[in-house]
Amino acid sequence: MKKMLFIASALLMIGAGSAWAQGTDLDKQIPYVEISSSADTAVMPNKFRIAIGISEAPSKGKTTIAELERSLATALDAAGVDIKKQLVITSQSNASGKRKDVYQYKNYLLTLTEPNQVEAVFDALQTNGISNASLSQSTRSDLRELQAQVRVKAMRNAQITASELAAALGQRIGKAIYIQSYSSAPEAGLVMLRSKAAGVMTGNAVQDDAMSNLRFNDVRVNQNVTVRFVLE
Repeated sequence: MKKMLFIASALLMIGAGSAWAQGTDLDKQIPYVEISSSADTAVMPNKFRIAIGISEAPSKGKTTIAELERSLATALDAAGVDIKKQLVITSQSNASGKRKDVYQYKNYLLTLTEPNQVEAVFDALQTNGISNASLSQSTRSDLRELQAQVRVKAMRNAQITASELAAALGQRIGKAIYIQSYSSAPEAGLVMLRSKAAGVMTGNAVQDDAMSNLRFNDVRVNQNVTVRFVLE
């Protein structure tokens, strides 16, 4: 689902208020109309990253890192994850305990492409005793392509607005003599978790005893342009 919004503002500069385009002589004033325009689109996320951590507890009867790894593998396999392709180790470390024991820690990053699989993964992790997991990112795999599409929409909207303003004065626009493009940081598709038993949680972290109705907010992509068109 895509929603496209456009906003444009203009500054008309003619005669004494005109300015010079970059690269022209100072004695050659060029009347122009300057338009600042933005375009915005909202799309469902299709790329999700879950950070997972396992560690040997420094206590009596500790669970070894090997056992934890097996539990993790069992959980991800139950959720339909291809471990070789979707799971990577991001860090690994050792720490010394009071009795000179060495405890191991491992952190992983899991990449998913389906919203329903995110919930399945958290359910499976909980079932297998792994609680240190959080949703670290929900975004779009085609973010650059979306930004390019939205930028083109902003440019077209700027051209239409400039033509309308010039026509109101009995003029028309010519070629563009200046273009500036800048992006707003995409708003992440944060997750909202509704639990039948425990109320509502929002944010990146997802930890609950009864997960249901997992829903992701849209990823919002915004592009801004400033364009100067010659007035003819």
